[in-house]
Amino acid sequence: MAKGLTEKQRKVLEHIIDYQKERGFPPTIREIGDAFGIGSLRGVTVHLDALVRKGFITRDRSSRSLRVIGVDPRSAPAKPPDDSFLADPGRVRVETVLCLPLLRGYGVADGAVTGGKFETTEALIERFIPIPEELAATATPDGFLIRVGASGVDEEPVVPGDLLVVRPQRSVLRGELAVYVMHGDLSVQRHPLTGGPNAPEIVGRVIGLLRRY
Repeated sequence: MAKGLTEKQRKVLEHIIDYQKERGFPPTIREIGDAFGIGSLRGVTVHLDALVRKGFITRDRSSRSLRVIGVDPRSAPAKPPDDSFLADPGRVRVETVLCLPLLRGYGVADGAVTGGKFETTEALIERFIPIPEELAATATPDGFLIRVGASGVDEEPVVPGDLLVVRPQRSVLRGELAVYVMHGDLSVQRHPLTGGPNAPEIVGRVIGLLRRY
């Protein structure tokens, strides 16, 4: 059993991980309840709150907002050779991940950007992608990804299909790669954005890139 988890908490965590691997997105609270025969939403959230406190998942009030940030309790780090410096358990570091949503478009309600957080709706999420902690930590659990379109990004070394890791924020410094809303779409640009009533709304900053060769 994973350290610090009850049997039911472990099973709920494993169900969330398996569900996301099979479908590309996490289950809802009601779907978890159906899977375990729990009739009330409160009966499920008790286990989810415990998993949040113990550092295995994060969640917010929106649907399908569960994100696994801890390791799968069924997996164990490979045992290093005895003659390796990794044999010292004090030097072994278990990598964790954040599962960030890949957005396929823009379509948020008024007031969707509040307190520096970009609120997405379920319809925008194509799937959830696990991102290594080393890269995702700077994105925060509220981060997201966007895919570079066929036209690429002006004057930037990115190619169509690249996935950009975005940290939600309302402003950027000069020279930083900003993600903003223009004409109903999410766009990326490094050039300074001018103010004014018709200026595009900044929703994040690009902090990483994932590419398949």
